[in-house]
Amino acid sequence: MKTRTPIWQYFDVWLTTAVVLLTAYGVLIISSAITNTPGFVGFETRQIVFAFIGFGTMLVFAALDYRILTSAHWYIYFGLVGLLAFVLQFGTIQNSVSGWIDLGFIRVQPAEFARILITITLGQFIASRQHNMHRFSNTILTLIYIGIPIGMIFLQPDLGMSILFTVTWFGMMMLAGLPLRHFFVLLFVGIGTLIIVYPSLPEYQQARIEVFLDPESDPESDRNIGNAIVSIGSGGWFGLGFKQGTQTQSGFLRVQHTDFIFAVLTHEMGFFFGALVVVGLLGFILLRILRVASLTPDPAGRYICVGVATIIFFQTVVSIGMNLRLLPVTGLTLPFVSYGGSALLSLYIGIGLVQSVLMRHRKQAFG
Repeated sequence: MKTRTPIWQYFDVWLTTAVVLLTAYGVLIISSAITNTPGFVGFETRQIVFAFIGFGTMLVFAALDYRILTSAHWYIYFGLVGLLAFVLQFGTIQNSVSGWIDLGFIRVQPAEFARILITITLGQFIASRQHNMHRFSNTILTLIYIGIPIGMIFLQPDLGMSILFTVTWFGMMMLAGLPLRHFFVLLFVGIGTLIIVYPSLPEYQQARIEVFLDPESDPESDRNIGNAIVSIGSGGWFGLGFKQGTQTQSGFLRVQHTDFIFAVLTHEMGFFFGALVVVGLLGFILLRILRVASLTPDPAGRYICVGVATIIFFQTVVSIGMNLRLLPVTGLTLPFVSYGGSALLSLYIGIGLVQSVLMRHRKQAFG
C-alpha cells in the first residue's frame, strides 16, 4: 500500500525564519522610532501582538489547501469588492484616507488584506484563461477584473495602494505570458489616463508629486524628505547607535515609524547593521518565494507566489526609493519592518499561502 508523504516536511523553515527575524528587527526599530513620542507609547507592543497573531495565521493558511481557496475564487473576489464598497461608504478617515474600519478596540484596513487575497482570485482567473493570453480581449478582461477593486481603492483615495494592485496584476500577467504589444498599448493608454486624472487627485497627492518633481515648490513638505536623506547619509557604515540618532531622537523626522523607518534604521544602525540586514533578508525572502513558484506544477499556485513576491518587492523599492528621494511619497511602507497591524498580518497571510503551495507541490499531494 502506497503511503502519502506528510506535507509538513516541505514547510520552508528558512523562509519562515527570515520573516520572523525581519519582523523582530522591525519591532526593535519601531521602539526606537517612537522614543520620546508620548502619542505612540505601546506601539511596539502592539506590533509584537500582531506578529504572534500573524505567525499563527500563517500556520493556519499553510495547513489549509490553497486549492480550496482558488476553487472559491469568485466568492472571495465578490467578498473583497463588497468589503471595499462598504469601506468606501462607511470607512473611518485616517491620514486623509477613508479606508479603515473602526472596530472599537482596533482599526483594520481592508485594502491591506485585499492586496494579498487578490493574488488568489486573480491567480485562478488568469490560470483558467492562460490559453487565451495571445488575445487582447483576454488582457482587457483581466484588467477589468482587477480594475474594479483598484477603482474602489483609488476613490478612498489611496493612490499608493492602487498602483500596488496594478503592478501586482502586471507581474502575474507577465508570468502568464502577456504579449509585449499588449503591454505597450496599455502603457500608452495608462499614461494618457494619468494625465487626465491628475487634476482630480486630492491636493495632498498632487503636492507629493509636485514636491518630488520640484522640491522648491513646497520647502516645508520637502524638509522631511531632506531630513530622511540626511539621516541616511549620517548613519555611515555602522550607524550612530540604537536610540542614539541625532535626527531620529530629536523629532526631525515625521512618521518615522511607518513611511520613513528606513531612514531610522540606516541612521542608527548604519549600512552594515541596518540597510544591508533589511535588504538582505527581504531579498532572501523573495528568492525563497520565487523558488516555490518554480517548483509547483500548478499555474494558479505559481501565480499566487509571484503575486506575493511582486507585492513585497514593489513595496520595498517604493519605500526605500521615497526615503532617498528617488520616488514620490506614496504611503507604502517597508514590508515586515514598518509599524502597522493590518499590513503585518496580511503579509503573514501571504507567506502562509506560499507555504501552502510549497507543501502541496509534489504529485502525491495532488492525489
